[in-house]
Amino acid sequence: MKKKDLWVYVIIMVMVGFISSCQLSDQKLGKDLLPPGDNVFLYHDTIFEIHAYPVSGKPFISSENSLNADDSRVFLLGNIQDTIVGSSVATLITDFSTNSAFKNGPNMEIDSLLLFLHMKDYVGDMSEEITIRIHELTERIYMDSAYYSDFNAEGLFNPVPLAEKSILPEDATTVEFLIEDEDYLNKFLSIESDTSFFRNDSIFKDLFNGFYITAESQSSEGVMARVHLSNQLSRVSMKYANDSTEVDTTAGRDYIWTHFSINEYYCQKINIFEHDFSGTYLSGIIDNENVSTPYSYVQGMAGVNTRLSFTSLEEWINEGPIAINSATLIFGVVPESESGILYDDLPNRLMIHTFLESGEYEPLYDPAVLYANLQHYNQFGGFLKGESDGMFFDTTYTYRFNMPLHFQAMVSGEKPDYDFILRLNDLKKNPKISKLWSNLPANRKRIRLEVVYLKL
Repeated sequence: MKKKDLWVYVIIMVMVGFISSCQLSDQKLGKDLLPPGDNVFLYHDTIFEIHAYPVSGKPFISSENSLNADDSRVFLLGNIQDTIVGSSVATLITDFSTNSAFKNGPNMEIDSLLLFLHMKDYVGDMSEEITIRIHELTERIYMDSAYYSDFNAEGLFNPVPLAEKSILPEDATTVEFLIEDEDYLNKFLSIESDTSFFRNDSIFKDLFNGFYITAESQSSEGVMARVHLSNQLSRVSMKYANDSTEVDTTAGRDYIWTHFSINEYYCQKINIFEHDFSGTYLSGIIDNENVSTPYSYVQGMAGVNTRLSFTSLEEWINEGPIAINSATLIFGVVPESESGILYDDLPNRLMIHTFLESGEYEPLYDPAVLYANLQHYNQFGGFLKGESDGMFFDTTYTYRFNMPLHFQAMVSGEKPDYDFILRLNDLKKNPKISKLWSNLPANRKRIRLEVVYLKL
């Protein structure tokens, strides 16, 4: 061996010896700094024994709330078709408010009555037309009432549309519907001299209950509009004239416009969702706790959720009392190439709940405790997160939930029920199905709980 090569060999051996003498797994490191009997060891486990299966979503309150008004909220309208979940349909109910500036009077004439709907954007196939139908609502809805996503509108609207229009979907557009139905127009004409209807919003809505709106796409995939009803561009507008609006003696009548708003404080709005799983793969496994599937599913609109539980947690807990330092529940997203679902269509955030005895959902300890501080509330997690193993690997995505408080309550016996429900954080905006890895042992990215703890 050459002298130069020998020196290189010696240097390598010295470095190996140095590194091996400083292994982080050497639990003797630092022991001499602790008092006798005061040694503490930090443990890390990954729990894979998690049972998961798809379940039907529970109806939720999908109506407006004036105490928590949101002028940016959008409402889904239309239908989508998916080979996984089948058909999902969203319909919409809304009323509109009076305008005290309206000048009613004798000899009233209506030149035109229009409903405007501002479409923020669309989800689905935008290459085919969507047909929107406006029906008259025949019963009143109330702002101080809560309406659920499975609200039954059968018999509460006139089946003959007031207006119907087919359009090619285009984001950030306002669609106008001309209402020419004589019976509906006569409602305005019949009260031409009665000012009470236009000065009192409640009396006005007793006569004009609002609209039931449906939409149907010609595409096999379907499309849903996200309608921004509280936008100033969404409104009912009337071009009219009567004796109180004329300001000169010209031969023709002087028509003016008045606008009836659909705002977030005084107008009730209800999103109604329907799902039909017939003939799909999901129809054979949903709500079946004995099913074994490589995937977990989540969908908005009270569609599909995932129910999960820890199957052998008691055995792990019985090994001895422990103090939880961190507990992170992780769900991996199935890649686009396998799922056929674009990453852009994934929900921004998911949420986990437990069950009350009544069957209702309850937040975990961690988000409940942190809720008062919105900045810390975000530390609970559940956001879509990209992860990379390096420049030569594709980016993968996960949803991670930090739940040390809740898991500590479980191992301490305060929360003996180990069942959880996974669903979208915002159930009203995203109609698409999302596919996550489930619990099959063959998949290393399956659902898992990573725990760091101390043995007491």
